[in-house]
Amino acid sequence: MNRPCQILCFLEDVAHEKFLVALIRRAADQVKVPVRIQVRNATGGSRAWTEFRRFLADLGRSNAERPDILVVAIDGNCRKSATVRDQIKREACNASASVPRIVCAVPDPHIERWYIEDSTALPQVLPGAQSRKLRYKCQRHRYKGALRDAVRLSGVEPMLGGAEYGEDVAQVVNPEKMDRSFRLFWRELLNSLKDCQRVYEKPT
Repeated sequence: MNRPCQILCFLEDVAHEKFLVALIRRAADQVKVPVRIQVRNATGGSRAWTEFRRFLADLGRSNAERPDILVVAIDGNCRKSATVRDQIKREACNASASVPRIVCAVPDPHIERWYIEDSTALPQVLPGAQSRKLRYKCQRHRYKGALRDAVRLSGVEPMLGGAEYGEDVAQVVNPEKMDRSFRLFWRELLNSLKDCQRVYEKPT
């Protein structure tokens, strides 16, 4: 496969970007697919859906080549992961931006949970850090606080709340230790990359 798989990401904030772009590269290495990744970040929070619709409209109007895979990351924010995933795909289908494959990353309820869900990952990146799997509760401050506190136990003050370690954590998390919302994303990402690989390996 000589041509890289073109991946365009719509991500909610810097915590998504640090973690998820590294995961995409890890998945691509795993299935041996060269990739080219472009990122568009929303400003986060309640504006994410408005900005996602604007992003889709801009993509539909653009004359640029369509990506092979569109990765969309929006926190569940106390809604069921499946509900948010369905809404993402419905919004994309209703827009004029035609993309062959859509991969949904919907952390349930928030991205900070994915940073600490595998309690062995962060300590591998930051000696002295201690994280633990938390029982699910729909409280963002609970997960943001847990990530920040886990980093502080290493003696480091997290200037980005722990997001600055997202790339390294993404390299060592064990998907089997992650929650269902992560495993859905990981499986969908791997399958889309494999499908992209098959398309470009077809004889001309």
